[in-house]
Amino acid sequence: MMNRQPPGTDADPVDQRARVRHPEAELLRRYGSHTLAFFGLAPKNRHFLTPDGEGLVNYRLTRKVVVVLGDPVCAAPAVERVMRCFLDFCAQQQWDVACYQVCPQHLDAYRALHLHAFKMGEEALLNPQTFTLRGAGMANVRTSSRRAEREGVHIQWYEGVPPLPVLQQLECLSNAWLEHKAGKRAGETGFSVGRLEDLTEMAEQAEMIATYSPLSTVSKSIVPRFLTAVAMTSAGTACAFLTFTPIYGCVTNAATGDHPEGVGAWGWALDLTRRTPTTPPGVMELLLVRAIERFRACGANVLSLGLVAWSDTLQEMTPVQRTLARFVTDRLHLGDPHHSLFPFKQKFHPRWESRYLVTRTTLALPKVALAIFRVRNYAGRGEK
Repeated sequence: MMNRQPPGTDADPVDQRARVRHPEAELLRRYGSHTLAFFGLAPKNRHFLTPDGEGLVNYRLTRKVVVVLGDPVCAAPAVERVMRCFLDFCAQQQWDVACYQVCPQHLDAYRALHLHAFKMGEEALLNPQTFTLRGAGMANVRTSSRRAEREGVHIQWYEGVPPLPVLQQLECLSNAWLEHKAGKRAGETGFSVGRLEDLTEMAEQAEMIATYSPLSTVSKSIVPRFLTAVAMTSAGTACAFLTFTPIYGCVTNAATGDHPEGVGAWGWALDLTRRTPTTPPGVMELLLVRAIERFRACGANVLSLGLVAWSDTLQEMTPVQRTLARFVTDRLHLGDPHHSLFPFKQKFHPRWESRYLVTRTTLALPKVALAIFRVRNYAGRGEK
């Protein structure tokens, strides 16, 4: 098996650009349809590759607790085998394991390994090919977008690394946003979301994955790159921006059964969202509407608006889990408050899909919650 470690550990130092390579890149291109799969190959993470190369598990280690980022990157039928191999490895190291934001379609595989799943929220998903602004339900989005356009706001797109002057504008804008939110304990997090300071690194990683093509059946033109959308005022200043990370899984291989319909969902996931306190009303709606239009033209069939922590529109959480959710939200500040994110995302009428935290036992939940807090809030400060 291969357990690659990030810089700052006892592994030999390597060029970070060389980290996105075969076989990790091939697995990600084939099976990286989980929203968080792209973040898994970040140099700060560790990467467990099964001995047969069948699957990849990306994780962070903190105080002998392993936090796995999403589901294993592998074919769906192999999830149980890959996780069993990884759990055996962790047991040898005497590490506790928690899997963060796993998808419902793999719950049976985790349960077969005697793991327990706890709902931790819901992810908002759209299909750009079927999305429409028509109808009374989208009136608010239409009105808001038109209002921003009447203010003279227009959108500029950057694929890959934006030019330096643009990056400088984004940094100033983001700093203003963070300062405005400081009273609400806002700040840059990491692990399952991007950080502005890592934007260049993420964009370069996406480009390397996109240009790495061991499979002749994959058209480079449909492999998503890292994208930044910047809203510019009529005066020519940046007032808001969004970044979008790739969702892979675009390989067509109906014979293997990897994807039931023969084509894996691919597209983009909304990551950073920033605006100034003086941003004109409707700008964020306009940014997302233009993004959906762009992704539809590219042929993408999925756009993730991200997780809303502890959201439960499907009414799956038990009273005990709701109590835990309130504790985690109020005391540990894991995830943004439901009341601020859910209404905005619901405007676009997404499909809500549950996400779970998977552990061996409920007794480990306090320890696991603290581990997740550390890797999300201290992602750039090394292991502890």
